[in-house]
Amino acid sequence: MLGHVAYLKGEYARAQGMVQTAMAMTEKIYPIPMIYLYCVAAMCQINQKDQEGARQSVTEGWEMARKDKFLEPFIEYHGLFQGVLEASIRKSEPEVYKKLVDGVIAFSRGWMKIHNPQMQKAVTDLLTPLEYSIAMLACRDWTNQEIGEYLGLSVNTVKHYVSGILEKLHIDKREKIKEFVNQ
Repeated sequence: MLGHVAYLKGEYARAQGMVQTAMAMTEKIYPIPMIYLYCVAAMCQINQKDQEGARQSVTEGWEMARKDKFLEPFIEYHGLFQGVLEASIRKSEPEVYKKLVDGVIAFSRGWMKIHNPQMQKAVTDLLTPLEYSIAMLACRDWTNQEIGEYLGLSVNTVKHYVSGILEKLHIDKREKIKEFVNQ
């Protein structure tokens, strides 16, 4: 819990340290808390641009969760994972990824409308989970190249997605995406 609170405050290195400490003190006998720890670790790593670390954390958590088909943490945190699920399982497990996307859509429709209440704008039912992930990364000043490498997409595909996001949100500049997503 403390690691998640530190994450919410933007103290990513501190949160990462708390998560690592908690993980070191356990023998992985409680899978549900461990899965959530891996999720928080991944979110911290993403925000520190540690792409490989984030993939490893999600993979570790996913390996524990897949045994029981425990998709909930990955559905709940999808937006915060900013594409790591797409990078990790979209191509290797398309049928499971489809279930995750369906769960993300069902879970997120309620909160996406108020996801950025300071701007008084709906993030929207307009973006797919993949588009939302790209929007989250783009608003953090990731280049198309970085997004492409992270998600396993070509730079041109990322450009296409970003253009589509701008069109769907009725904005003309990439910088304006920040108004629609919670950073």
